[in-house]
Amino acid sequence: MIEVSGLSKRYGAVQALRDVSFKVEPGQIVGFLGANGAGKTTTMDIMCGCIGADSGSAKIAGYDIMEQPLEAKRRLGYLPDVAPLHSEMRVADYVTFAARLHKVPSTRVQQQVTETLERLSLGDVRNRLVGNLSKGYRQRVAFAQAIVHNPEVLVLDEPTEGLDPNQILHVRELIRSLAGQHTIILSSHILSEVQNTCDRIVIIHNGEIVQQGSVAELAGQLQAVRTYRLRVAQNVDQLIESLSTMDHVLSPRLVNSDSSELEFGFSKEANEQLLDDVARMVVNGGYGLRELAAQTRSLEDVFFHITH
Repeated sequence: MIEVSGLSKRYGAVQALRDVSFKVEPGQIVGFLGANGAGKTTTMDIMCGCIGADSGSAKIAGYDIMEQPLEAKRRLGYLPDVAPLHSEMRVADYVTFAARLHKVPSTRVQQQVTETLERLSLGDVRNRLVGNLSKGYRQRVAFAQAIVHNPEVLVLDEPTEGLDPNQILHVRELIRSLAGQHTIILSSHILSEVQNTCDRIVIIHNGEIVQQGSVAELAGQLQAVRTYRLRVAQNVDQLIESLSTMDHVLSPRLVNSDSSELEFGFSKEANEQLLDDVARMVVNGGYGLRELAAQTRSLEDVFFHITH
């Protein structure tokens, strides 16, 4: 339903995207995960025809967004990171305006506007000015313009950015309710949001796709890289330096300076004796061993190991 192939984009000296490729199957919710500046918005802007790529292609429901833009956009709903709202318009008027922009037949406009407003619990505010709504309601209105023409594909760029916890829960439920009826790709840098909402994950880092799959698949690919949490009494910075010199010890990093707590991993080649060697080094070095425990793997662990 969405097919991105070999996208590359440069802004002057900055290579924003480098050979980005992935697919989203019909009915799936796919999370496009990456840190700020990783290339998420650039990819989505190209997918939706807002900007062009230097090379590569993006297809929506089989239609190339650059070669067949009208056909592709008929099947596409886009919620950009900055919602395209008109604060001086009333909610129903704005959604009607969006429906007409999306070429909804005139005989169906009012029906689809009404159904969309009810679907998003906007019926009670249909006659209010968009600019007078709370941020949570404004985000619902932004969703309304993206789905009023009942597109096959939804592209959502940071849909929960700036919302409070209750609003985030509502948007999450809304996205889940759209699953199956629409194919959805949503970008985020909030790992828990992606983990709780999406069927699959695509991770982008420095303009390149570095991994993709389900959360379970991504974690499974890294199971051989064991991770541990270590807490000591003192000199944690010095301990991190010492761990960095040990063979097969990966990415020691401070996670809590107040409790002198750090995290590190073992490579696939590490043997069982290495954990004993670490414990012995901590004790003999006078760091004051307080805790050494294996870590359960989460999406945060996966993201950290993939992007470091």
